[in-house]
Amino acid sequence: MEKKLVLPGDHISSAEEAEPGENTYSEKDEVYSAGVGENLSVPGKAEVKSRGRTLKQPHIGMPVYCVIIKASLNKAIGGCIPAEEAEGGARGVEFEAVLPVTAIRTGYVRDLRDEVKIGDIIKAKVQKIDRTGFDITMFGHECGVVCAFCPRCRSKMNLQEKIFICPSCFWKERRKLPLKEGEAPPPEEERRERYPPRREFRGGERGGGGRFRGPERGGDRRRGFGRRPGPGGREGSF
Repeated sequence: MEKKLVLPGDHISSAEEAEPGENTYSEKDEVYSAGVGENLSVPGKAEVKSRGRTLKQPHIGMPVYCVIIKASLNKAIGGCIPAEEAEGGARGVEFEAVLPVTAIRTGYVRDLRDEVKIGDIIKAKVQKIDRTGFDITMFGHECGVVCAFCPRCRSKMNLQEKIFICPSCFWKERRKLPLKEGEAPPPEEERRERYPPRREFRGGERGGGGRFRGPERGGDRRRGFGRRPGPGGREGSF
C-alpha cells in the first residue's frame, strides 16, 4: 500500500487484508484511520503514523466506561471509552461493545435488565475482541454501575448506603457496585443453580415403581382382558 496522508474515518483496507494497528480501528470488517497522519499500512497490518497524540486502541483487559444504549434478556449494548480518558488521561477510540448476561456476576442472572438498564453508566473491562466486535465484562470488584437512572421517571438516582434512590419518585434499586479505594471486597457470593436438583424417585412410593400389583390396581390384566363369561360360566369372546 502506498504512503499517503489520511484523515480520521478514511478507509484503510478490509479486515481480511490487514488487522487494525496503531491509530486505526475496525468496524463492520473494514479498517479505518483514527487520526490524521501518514498511512504506513503493509499487507497484514494497518497503521497510521501521526505526529500528534495517538489514540489508545482497545485491548483485552482495558478498563472502560460504558453507557448502556440497548438492553434485552441476554445481553446489553453500550458505547465505550477508555477509563483513562474519562479520568483525564490520554484519548482513546470510542467503540460499541456487547455485555453478555454471563459476564455480569458469578451467580446466576435470570434477566440482564435486573442488573443494568438503559442509560446506566458502568465501569467494565474489555473481555474479547474479534471481527464481530467487542465484548466487555463486569467481573471483578473494580467493575460495576457508577451512575443509574430511574426506570420510572428517568431522573438520576442518588446512591445511599449502596442503594440507588430516585429523588423524584423515591424508587429504589440495587446494582452491582465497584469497590471504592481501600474498601474490603465482600464475601464470595454463592452460585445459584439454574434448575433445582432432580428429586430421586424410589420404587414403591407411587404404586410400587409404576407396576400394577394385585387387584388393588385393577388386578392382573393378563387374565380376562377383553373377554366376558360365556354359557356355563366359561370365558368367551365378545
